[in-house]
Amino acid sequence: MFTKKLNPLWIAGALVVLLIIWLASGEVLQAPDKAPEATEPPPASLNRVQVREFRARTHQPDLALQGQVEAWQQVEIIARVGGEVMNLPVEQGSLVEQGKVLVKLDAEDRQARVEQLKADLELVEAQVEASEKLRARDLNSQIEQLGAVAERARVRAELEAARLALRNTRPKAPFDGIFDRRFVDEGDYAQAGQRLLRFVDISRLRVSAQVSQQDVHKLEVGYPATITLLDNSQLKGQLTYVAAVADPETRSYYVEIEATNPERRRIAGGSAAIQIQLGEVQAHHIAPSLLSLDGDGRTVVRYVDENQQVKEQPVELISATRKGAWVSGLPERINLITQGAGFVEPGQEVEVVMAGEE
Repeated sequence: MFTKKLNPLWIAGALVVLLIIWLASGEVLQAPDKAPEATEPPPASLNRVQVREFRARTHQPDLALQGQVEAWQQVEIIARVGGEVMNLPVEQGSLVEQGKVLVKLDAEDRQARVEQLKADLELVEAQVEASEKLRARDLNSQIEQLGAVAERARVRAELEAARLALRNTRPKAPFDGIFDRRFVDEGDYAQAGQRLLRFVDISRLRVSAQVSQQDVHKLEVGYPATITLLDNSQLKGQLTYVAAVADPETRSYYVEIEATNPERRRIAGGSAAIQIQLGEVQAHHIAPSLLSLDGDGRTVVRYVDENQQVKEQPVELISATRKGAWVSGLPERINLITQGAGFVEPGQEVEVVMAGEE
């Protein structure tokens, strides 16, 4: 073969010659004498957030409570003396004026006792008068005169007690109201201390409730209130009392609201929803979704300051509905983050897109 006739030395020499020619015809790669100039990396893009300006407005919040409706006055007439029930001159459920007799008990011998003591009093009055005249002439002793005066005082006391016992056989209405319920019937014998009837005034109502210690500082006597009954009808009232000390068991404060009931509707004893209108405040109305909790569990909102930096501000939640939340603790005007607040952190600079004013 032809390849077998070639000398290996010639082949090697030819390859060396070709390598020299290739190197001579190309560019020789050399390391640069100086380092390349440093170039700044392109600036990172800022997170974009949507911001809306919110302004403070006058807001009148209310405090919602659950309460109990009670009669303005309610008393149980008790038998002060024993006796047979002779007559019930007023029908159960009737409207009664103050001073009207409600029950007539058997007076027994009480009237006769009064007449006897009246006669005794006339006698001792004459004895005291005669004793004073004799004493002036030194015809009796001072002890005899003092005895006559003491006897007069004793008879007067007995007469007053007898008159009271006689009056107690005719219990009267203590105020204008309703003979709500009787506990005896004609012919019954009432013992002293026994219940005779219940008497109530429902022309006004007392609505009582308990207020938490977190909310009691918001209340002032005189605040208007609305009472909503189970049939959704409403009464207007006014806060008349706030307890000074909390209930030791519930740590809540007892409050009373007075409401008028001119139609004397039968609603005492039932439950009701109460809304007490509190004092006016300057507050912001925002979407509940803008509220969040910080690491300490405080309710906060996020906003952007004049340097386009994200900030957090604690707020107090005044009230919240499906339409929005009222909060306090913010300046009169503030640019709250409405979109993108979850992707930024306080202190971070952001790109702001204004969404309008609220």
